[in-house]
Amino acid sequence: MENRLFVEDGSILTSAGAGAGIDACLHVVQADFGATAADGVAKDVVFAPVRGADEPQYTDGPAAPRDSLRATRDWAVQNIGSSITVQRMADHSLLSRRTFIRRFVGETGMPPMQWVARQRLLRARRLLETSDWAVERIATETGFGTSANFRAIFRREVGLAPTAYRKARRAETVPSGGADRPASQASAGAGSSGGSLSCSRT
Repeated sequence: MENRLFVEDGSILTSAGAGAGIDACLHVVQADFGATAADGVAKDVVFAPVRGADEPQYTDGPAAPRDSLRATRDWAVQNIGSSITVQRMADHSLLSRRTFIRRFVGETGMPPMQWVARQRLLRARRLLETSDWAVERIATETGFGTSANFRAIFRREVGLAPTAYRKARRAETVPSGGADRPASQASAGAGSSGGSLSCSRT
């Protein structure tokens, strides 16, 4: 089913037509409130969180129907630091391995373990942006195992070493008006329009 977005004049845009506008709004949220707030708002409006043009997107898939694998995806995210396999996810969903893979790809657009890898990178990025944890601890908490493995994968996927990424992101969030406001205010502000989406700076 195609994602739709209802805008203020009552018209309907498909996900393809609305994507550019959503990205622009999420860019404003990220600039003012930080990446964590932008990720939260992105899930509320059913789109991937905004990242720089040279940064890959790491997020959960589009909002799924009630009979979906959402519970299994949530379980995987909550246990992202543990050993997650396709079979464990299939067992959690009470489906056969083959049926699970087919339905998972249908809902997220990617194989289960590719999705898990992206969730691990997303979690690692958030920890680098919001905590002072050592790289070794982040590697363990996000399921990458050794710090060497984590550094190699992170550099390959993001284009920067973890420490360089942390410095770059923190340099971008040096006080600029609303940068220090709580993330909850950003989510609340974005979700209070009663179905319409408006994005502007004052």
